Amino acid sequence: MAFILSANAASAQEQVPTAGGDNEWTGSSEQKIWGLMTVWSEAKFNFPFFAQRPGLNWDEKVREYIPRVIAAPDMNSYYDILCEFAALLKDGHTAVNRPGGFFDPGSDWPPLEVQVVGGKYVVARCDETAELKKNKIYPGLEIVSIEGVPADLHFQSHVLRYESRGSRQADEAINIYRLLLGPKNTVVALGVRDWNGRERSVALTRNSLRKSGQPFFPRLFEWYMNESSPVEIRRMKDGVVYIKIANFGGEQTSKEFLKLFDRIDWIGVKGVIIDVRYNPGGDDRFAFPIIGCFIDTPVKSFLWKSPKYVPAKITWGYDPEWEQGFMGEGEFIQPRAGRRYLGPLVILTGPATYSTAEDFLIPLDFSKRAVLVGETTAGSTGNPRRVPLPGGGNFRVVTLRTIYPDGREWVGIGIKPHVETHPTQKDIFINFDRVLNGGIAVIKNWGKYHKN
Repeated sequence: MAFILSANAASAQEQVPTAGGDNEWTGSSEQKIWGLMTVWSEAKFNFPFFAQRPGLNWDEKVREYIPRVIAAPDMNSYYDILCEFAALLKDGHTAVNRPGGFFDPGSDWPPLEVQVVGGKYVVARCDETAELKKNKIYPGLEIVSIEGVPADLHFQSHVLRYESRGSRQADEAINIYRLLLGPKNTVVALGVRDWNGRERSVALTRNSLRKSGQPFFPRLFEWYMNESSPVEIRRMKDGVVYIKIANFGGEQTSKEFLKLFDRIDWIGVKGVIIDVRYNPGGDDRFAFPIIGCFIDTPVKSFLWKSPKYVPAKITWGYDPEWEQGFMGEGEFIQPRAGRRYLGPLVILTGPATYSTAEDFLIPLDFSKRAVLVGETTAGSTGNPRRVPLPGGGNFRVVTLRTIYPDGREWVGIGIKPHVETHPTQKDIFINFDRVLNGGIAVIKNWGKYHKN
């Protein structure tokens, strides 16, 4: 349920193990094997999705990796191998984190954001630096190659090989920030295709500083780092109230939401749209109070299941056991005691809707309280456990499965919207928000959509 991108990406962080004492890097074979076996053993006893990975023999795989880690010439190469090993589990809350964060503090990207649209790697947003202007970089421009390698192949070999977010849509929406990542101030060669179909080559510097002097971050980072004002509420035309919830990272989110919610003038309001398309999660404790503002009867939370290991029963041939319960303070989320809104409710979703943001959707979806509009969500949550690794890195491993109250699985799959709406390359080029407009259309025709 917590989501951490990088030690450099935000000031609010989980407390994670750091280098020191037995964790200091020595590069010995014994230390390298110890780190690998730590990843193997923690996953073996905590990972709850082995039944969903039928082609993966975890015990057999670790034996393949022992000679590889021993032969690693340095710590960076060693962590490449550990990351690759953990990525075999294909879970968004399970990964090896390198010392210092998800990427080296000396790394950077050009001041632009890439989005996968219809299988194409498209510039979604960019700054207006002199270099970008000179190279005619603009939203809607397609990136066809990176360092002479087709963009999709580069993404597979340089990014997804070392980290998985658990689903293809999550990889494309979340891990995409790594696509152009490299040593700061180095140049990356790109092949691009203009809107008119003409292909050309450009070279961009990996320096994310904007003209303002502040770094350029993808929207996922911007939403995650927005601690001071994570909630935005505004009145749109046609009587629609738009609410953006940037993250559920702290108590500030629920406090600010309730404060702004109570200030809304509901006269003439025809519907509410909640936007969590780039909300990377946080903590359910700060999401569930918001749900209470939109319900008049209790709604079910979601189920969790965690592996329960009883050695004696394993020897007796018993089936694996699970501990399970409902997330939160009980089976039901209660309506708020104060002001509430019970009219048409639409929630905008996307492949970067992640972790606690997905937990937020389940009660509203299961109770049929809201209509979801947009794209299938990332499909990952999980209360990860963290353990230290040699040199100051750590391994995080998911510890539970979450499912709908009726038993429906969604982790690794995503939550499918009721009204599927995909942005196009042309939408980006002309700055048209197709998903938001789709949400407005649902409110205008609420009787039809809510009934269905």
